[in-house]
Amino acid sequence: MAVVAEAREGAESPAPPEAQRKPRRFRRWLIRGLLVILVAVGVAAGWVKVTFNRVEREALQLAETGSSLNKFLAGYAAAVKDKDIEALMALHADDYASEGEGLWQLKLESDRDGVQVYAWESPEKKRFGKADVRRQLELHLASLDAIESGKFKISSIEKLADDGSTTIRATLWLRGSTAEYAKLQSHTTFRLTLSRDAHGGFQIRGKQLLYGQTVVGNGGGFTDITQAAGIKYESQHNPMLSEPEWRPDRFGIMKYASAGVATADYDNDGWYDIYFCDGANPCLYRNKRDGTFEDVTSQAGLPVGLQGVQVAIFADFDNDPLKTRDLFLGRGTGKSYLFRNNGDGSFTDVTEGANVSGVWISTAAAADYNNDGLIDLYLGRYLDPRVNLPSTNFYTRNGQGNTLLRNDGNFKFTDVTQQAGVREGGLSLGIAWGDYDADGDPDVYVANDFGRNALLRNNGNGTFSDVSQASGTLDLGYGMSASFEDVNGDGRLDLYVSNVHSGQRWFGNTATLQRYLLTSIQEGTILEDYPLYMEIYDLVGLDLNFGENVIRGNSLMLNNGDGTFTDVTEQSKVNPQGWYWSSTVCDFDNDALQDIYAVNGWVSYSDPTAPDL
Repeated sequence: MAVVAEAREGAESPAPPEAQRKPRRFRRWLIRGLLVILVAVGVAAGWVKVTFNRVEREALQLAETGSSLNKFLAGYAAAVKDKDIEALMALHADDYASEGEGLWQLKLESDRDGVQVYAWESPEKKRFGKADVRRQLELHLASLDAIESGKFKISSIEKLADDGSTTIRATLWLRGSTAEYAKLQSHTTFRLTLSRDAHGGFQIRGKQLLYGQTVVGNGGGFTDITQAAGIKYESQHNPMLSEPEWRPDRFGIMKYASAGVATADYDNDGWYDIYFCDGANPCLYRNKRDGTFEDVTSQAGLPVGLQGVQVAIFADFDNDPLKTRDLFLGRGTGKSYLFRNNGDGSFTDVTEGANVSGVWISTAAAADYNNDGLIDLYLGRYLDPRVNLPSTNFYTRNGQGNTLLRNDGNFKFTDVTQQAGVREGGLSLGIAWGDYDADGDPDVYVANDFGRNALLRNNGNGTFSDVSQASGTLDLGYGMSASFEDVNGDGRLDLYVSNVHSGQRWFGNTATLQRYLLTSIQEGTILEDYPLYMEIYDLVGLDLNFGENVIRGNSLMLNNGDGTFTDVTEQSKVNPQGWYWSSTVCDFDNDALQDIYAVNGWVSYSDPTAPDL
């Protein structure tokens, strides 16, 4: 017994009851905490799933509605083109009712240079029924001899009901001739109230004329003299983009990217010459001063068959006494080139050591940004289509980055992009220099594809600041080109930007952007996309409806003289339907007023009545 007692005395004493309860209590709290976390995660996952399903339904409904509307509007345009009254009436509901509508009339607003401009109006408004609509359409179509093309495009979806009925703004664009055989073009914007018919299509239940304009003329303002002038240039695709080294496997549309045109009096004879950039065979045409031109590419010492030339800039880069214009050639594929003008109609290649390289150059502009008497170069670049796609369809910032080259003299340039703060990062397609704030140094506006454009103010110390938001020039469009010019004659530089104006604007509605955001969460790319979302948030906050402005089209912004601009696009009517790849502002009729020429660069269907992609 003594041994047993002795052994017990040597053993560890059992823990008191309170000490035994502590680890058990900790384990219970740990388990409870884990359960709470799991429940929270489950609830969050469930919320995400429910929210995603709701947003998915809304986005799909919106997409289906947009697609159906495009088909409906295309059918309407086709019926107008054919002047088919019965087909048009079938697109109107039997119980059509509009409280304030009237017969359309044209009021003459301008009659100059053989061109008449008319505004649409409905002076005697009353309650309209379907019979009134028939009378309205019959009178209008009777005034037209022929309609060559007709398009009816969505401007915006204003209201979308659960039953599929909707209210939209849409623009009808017609081109043809009047009963007097004059050439005619009109674009008219309506607010349409639509309901679904028995077959799931749409019918018009009400209509409101918002704005209309018709332009009539004899078409004699310009004459095409290309052939007579001896210009035989035809644009070609870049063959390098078919080679393994340069093939745009990720973003194949780059195969169709073409180039531009530059004009300058390169030989100082007082007459403007033309340089055609090209994918396969750029060429220089000298003005012979008799209304004709001749190809002098080889004679001038410029390379023949230089592929991938995207941009040409004539400028006096060496500031020589002769003031001859040298030539920069920026390329999308391969190195860029710099040529010195010898003053005798020829050029010398001075690319070696000039530091003007960089691939995927899409645009460029020259200016003396630091006021040292030497012209500098700002190169706009796209993305690398071999490895990248635009990061989003509404706000892309994964471009190659732009490059500012400071001219150090003697055809030597230094890359000062980082210290100047002008990398940008969008998919740049247009650059315009202009001293918008009249402080003595040039500022620069950058037009970016698939995302926002940017105004960069020159601080006067070699650096720039992005003042897009503060100045009121934050343009979210698919930027294609930009121009500084005083359009209202007040002595201040205004800004015109060409963008994509598409009939698919419904894709930018809130539901679509919410869907994109939730998809990035679901697919685990949220961390990768987070910086992009924060940049968008800094610009527009939580307004997910900003996508409405992404493909709204061209913009005209008037300079207020205090560093800010006012957007007058809608009231100035400078935003027609189309994909305007380029634009310029000039006084083409010598009346001391600045006019705008905008080039529509995309045709998605051979049938002009079909909707754009």
